Amino acid sequence: MFFPVGTSRELRRTPWVNYTLIAINVLVFLFTERSLKALFEAQRSIEAARLNSRPWLEDFVRTMQDPLGQLFLYPDRAELYQYFTYQFLHQDLWHLIGNMVFLFVFGNAVEDRLGRIGYLLFYLAGGVLAGIGHVLTSEAPVLGASGAVAAVTGIFLALFPLSVTTLGYWLVFIIGSFQVLSLWVILFRVAQDALFQLMGIGNVAYTAHLAGYAYGFAVGLALLLLRLIPPERYDILSILRRFRDTRAAAIDAPPTLPPPRATAAASTDGAGLRGEVASLLRDGRDGEAADAYGRLRADQPEAVLPLRSQLAVANQLMQDQSHAEAAEAYELLLRAHPGYDEASRVRLILGLLYGRYLDRPDRARELLDPGAPGLTDADRTLADEVLAELRG
Repeated sequence: MFFPVGTSRELRRTPWVNYTLIAINVLVFLFTERSLKALFEAQRSIEAARLNSRPWLEDFVRTMQDPLGQLFLYPDRAELYQYFTYQFLHQDLWHLIGNMVFLFVFGNAVEDRLGRIGYLLFYLAGGVLAGIGHVLTSEAPVLGASGAVAAVTGIFLALFPLSVTTLGYWLVFIIGSFQVLSLWVILFRVAQDALFQLMGIGNVAYTAHLAGYAYGFAVGLALLLLRLIPPERYDILSILRRFRDTRAAAIDAPPTLPPPRATAAASTDGAGLRGEVASLLRDGRDGEAADAYGRLRADQPEAVLPLRSQLAVANQLMQDQSHAEAAEAYELLLRAHPGYDEASRVRLILGLLYGRYLDRPDRARELLDPGAPGLTDADRTLADEVLAELRG
């Protein structure tokens, strides 16, 4: 058995809303466990009798009139309130534990990114959308938080795909853990639910899961595209943009031949190193390209690459936490390409570097000047945070 136990995403604040949602689910289960067990036992009895006699049919009708039974979501007679109440009911302890483990592992980071009110609204809407997906494709009543949890998992995929998830495993007498990219964990879950839905395996509302995944990922992507939340280096949109910039950098640079192996001087020649950087970027080897750029600047301190190449190298140095080298690369980019349409974002990054890592508060304040043009509201908020930190 495999199960997630945590992610590498560090929290900036306590996710009280997510903790509260988990607590509500647990408390509702404790108060309803016995009654739900009786309901499901009645259902199994009815199914065993195949509704062939009137007494069983009467029992079925009485079961559906039970107040607790009315909180399920029934596709053939769905009530508005049921789209919310079904989210907090669970069939048994394992159903509850499975949902709450995923909610705890992935929901904490999502609340940290969306904020408390935004996360609560997103979570409840995710359960509603998952319920709609189930109602449109099934005739069976449904209960459980798995649709809302799938929505949380879907948005986690959009916001933190390259974070690391720690998976625990329990195989008979062997217990341990290992780490894997969150991207693969979530995509595996989506693929598994899609496959089980196609094969008709198990009495599980897979379409609710799939609707939740789709809703969560779409909302995450929309928030990033509209810049309603601050971008981060490892969200899905930033990754796609870096890929685009890397490919554009390869197009910017002219094709070059590799330096002759027998000639050591070629490795220190400026033109040869520029060609090496371009070739490495073209192959997607950004880390090696950043190293080659470092060798180029050791020989030519003011060396600047074509715009996209310079940006890709500076971003890689930032990713590698080579803060001083990254700042120098961004500064050279601004100096050589003053008309760059994303110059305001580069100045924001430089302000963060100087303010938080390089102890150059004066330069940071200059770059993060409240009157600086071109910043989005989210960028302006981030700049204001750094300026507040500098004021102490």
